[in-house]
Amino acid sequence: MNRILIENSRIWQQDGFVAGHTLVLRDGLIEAVRPPADIAPQPGDRRIDGRGACAIPGFVDVHLHGSVGFDVMDGSPPSLAGLADFLLQQGVTSALATTMTDTPERIEAALAAYADRGVAPFRGLHIEGPYLNAAFRGSQPAPHLRQPRPAEYLPWLKTGLVKLMTIAPEIPAGERLLRDALSHGAAVSIGHSGASYEAATRYFALGASQVTHTFNGMAGIHHREPGLFIAALESPNVTFQLIPDGIHVHPAVVRMLLRLVGIERLALITDAMKATGLGDGDYALGDVFVRVKDGQARTPEGGLAGSTLTMGQALKHMMRFCDLTLAEALPMVTRVPARSIGIYPQKGSLEIGADADVLLWHEEEGLQATVIGGELVYQAEGAWSAATADA
Repeated sequence: MNRILIENSRIWQQDGFVAGHTLVLRDGLIEAVRPPADIAPQPGDRRIDGRGACAIPGFVDVHLHGSVGFDVMDGSPPSLAGLADFLLQQGVTSALATTMTDTPERIEAALAAYADRGVAPFRGLHIEGPYLNAAFRGSQPAPHLRQPRPAEYLPWLKTGLVKLMTIAPEIPAGERLLRDALSHGAAVSIGHSGASYEAATRYFALGASQVTHTFNGMAGIHHREPGLFIAALESPNVTFQLIPDGIHVHPAVVRMLLRLVGIERLALITDAMKATGLGDGDYALGDVFVRVKDGQARTPEGGLAGSTLTMGQALKHMMRFCDLTLAEALPMVTRVPARSIGIYPQKGSLEIGADADVLLWHEEEGLQATVIGGELVYQAEGAWSAATADA
């Protein structure tokens, strides 16, 4: 495969940007970061002029349900493909297609659609429910909540497609489910849960490693009943998922969480549903009726039902809420979520040998181009189309 040379950009390298270098991509991988004078031209080289933008790793979203009218629970390969196209246009190069609490047949249909049409940027599935606490179900449909049965969930795990499961520790037989998920290579997150401090601490000690959409669908903090959040805070290997839309969590609480846990334990997610990229109106999240008004997705009872957030917006909001630079905020949409599901540094980095999933990101104008596996798959409207040429 011919090389791609990304020139005139500031290149992300671990914890900062390197200027005056060229990013070299070959055979779908990051080959080198070198001064231009050290790169001898080769026939077939394709050059991309970054025009001063930042070359950063592609975004990683471990929790999204849908966008632009498509839903993972459609159980349809064309729906999954349409969702994939939109995500690439938003700079997401790794994502987990996230299911809802539903019937076994519909969850299996979502798995089958992925098995049939698993395309970039999807890296597997996140099974959110049905093994959740009804008192903290949020928009998860109550009629389909149930206790875990190995006869139901083991076939899902044995597909190898499940990379993350959200469960509530307080449900019966949850510990067996935790062990089975981990033994099949899936990470486990605690969510939609009123777990006690003691129960959550035990699950984290056994290998649970995330908190699903922190502060949403979980019991709050009490000075005599510290609960899930404090158990996670005291467990250094736990990653906190966060929806930074300013709706699910107040910006002041976002700032508090960042101060408490630090950048390396915060994974920004969208929890996006099918209204994302479309606008206000009536939609569904799985089988749940949702009305979107002013960008807020709510059930008829007024509860939040996912978000209309994109990862680019998540990054910008986090920078604004917490007064962060791009270099400070970037790990929360790349390295941290990738590490939380075991795909870092192959994904979420621009290290030598990593997959060539690269974005050109302008700090004012946002996403300019998406490269995935060394292929240019998206360019923003306008002059950027003239920024590529074969040498």
